[in-house]
Amino acid sequence: MHIDGQSLIDEPLTVRKAALAGTLPSGLLLPTLDVDAGDDPVAAEAFARAALQAGHEGVMVKALDSPYHAGRRGAAWRKVKPVHTLDLVVLAAEWGHGRRHGWLSNLHLGARGPEGTFVMVGKTFKGLTDDLLRWQTEHLQKLALAVDPSGAGVVHVRPELVVEIALDGVQRSRRYPGGVALRFARVRRYRPDKTPLEADTIETVQAML
Repeated sequence: MHIDGQSLIDEPLTVRKAALAGTLPSGLLLPTLDVDAGDDPVAAEAFARAALQAGHEGVMVKALDSPYHAGRRGAAWRKVKPVHTLDLVVLAAEWGHGRRHGWLSNLHLGARGPEGTFVMVGKTFKGLTDDLLRWQTEHLQKLALAVDPSGAGVVHVRPELVVEIALDGVQRSRRYPGGVALRFARVRRYRPDKTPLEADTIETVQAML
């Protein structure tokens, strides 16, 4: 962030990039692509695909006029990663705490296994609006295999509700029997148009590793 004693922290990204390119050999610079809002998106999409093929999670999109902000991202800096979706089955839910007290919140999610079984692959309480929390609390209690009168703990349910989950990917896991766990999972919507036998299989989830 300094060249010849001059700080570049408050300079816009265009100035910092030019200074870096003029200081380091080209082989040491990470690939970048400058575009503006009026450009054809094809080049940007090709750049993002190349980053994924190189093993990166995605790309950082930065405003060219933005200064450097150490250790944080804002509207001027955005991490962009591909979003995957899976249709999974709700196996259980946990009673919420604090603001979500009295609602079934944290969902236990399963992929379809062999012969009508389901293999747990993760949990999530993200993406749930108040309306969705009320709806799922009512419906999951109707599917409960056992009722906890204290209103605490985990409520195991009949595996009948299919939910569409957005996720950044999966990772290897010793915690779950399928050997995989969801990364940054969040609820998109419930799928009343699908039966549990139409949910994604554990093989599909494992293939995302």
